Amino acid sequence: MNQELALKYQAFIDGELSESEARRLAQVLENDADARALVAELRNSKAMFTGNEPEVKLPESREFYWGKIQRQIECLEREPAGDATGRWRAMLAGWRRFVAPLAGVAVITFLGMVAVRFYNPEPVDYLAEIENLSEDSTAYSFRSGNMFVVWTRDTEMTSDDSQVNFIDYNEAVAQ
Repeated sequence: MNQELALKYQAFIDGELSESEARRLAQVLENDADARALVAELRNSKAMFTGNEPEVKLPESREFYWGKIQRQIECLEREPAGDATGRWRAMLAGWRRFVAPLAGVAVITFLGMVAVRFYNPEPVDYLAEIENLSEDSTAYSFRSGNMFVVWTRDTEMTSDDSQVNFIDYNEAVAQ
């Protein structure tokens, strides 16, 4: 049975059909056992729902309740649609939805950076020790800021042959 025919039987039970259509469906019901079973089930369901429907009591009278709803509708209709302050409030509320979480993330990031910057349990001086195992040369080193300089000199050179060799720290580490 299709859904449209089932809906017509429901309308027949509820008394929503015209007399001619109701007579025609009554004739179909006499000949169709499936239709009779469906109508019987729909009548039982209707009887069960109408007899067992909970009754909801409002704390106010019916007129007062509907009057409140009507007053609220009238109040909303009286508000001007082009209110500039209302638009600004709505726009600020929209921005607040994005700015508030962004500000929270910024504060957490800032506090994390401050904690990492100022909380250092062990000071690191980045000292390097250079050991010269050669007896033919000497080495001097110093650090200035981010630059580390190693100066080597041959001990057998005369003052005329002396030359200074600067070694870049990054190249020395790479070797």
